[in-house]
Amino acid sequence: MDQIFLLLLAALTSVAAYLGGVRRLGLPPRALRAAVLSALQFVGMGIVFLVVNLAVGLVAVFAIRSFTAGFMSVYLLNDPILILLSALQGITFECWRGRAALR
Repeated sequence: MDQIFLLLLAALTSVAAYLGGVRRLGLPPRALRAAVLSALQFVGMGIVFLVVNLAVGLVAVFAIRSFTAGFMSVYLLNDPILILLSALQGITFECWRGRAALR
């Protein structure tokens, strides 16, 4: 039930943003497709960074376990902050790449 509520909440605010964008801000409805594709690029790059961060983190944890007397848990990689940081990395990288393409 929680997931359905969150899905409906996101759908409601998306419809409100669409209507507000078209009616109040004068945004062209045809530009929405390009905006969605751009957003998917950002999400995709965030996922790429998340996978790389998890892989590098896993290698680092196993290296620390192997080469030191200390113990580090793999569960450290299960922190939601890693998702947010990876998303920020992906957004930053895509903005950087987009600006370089304009030159």
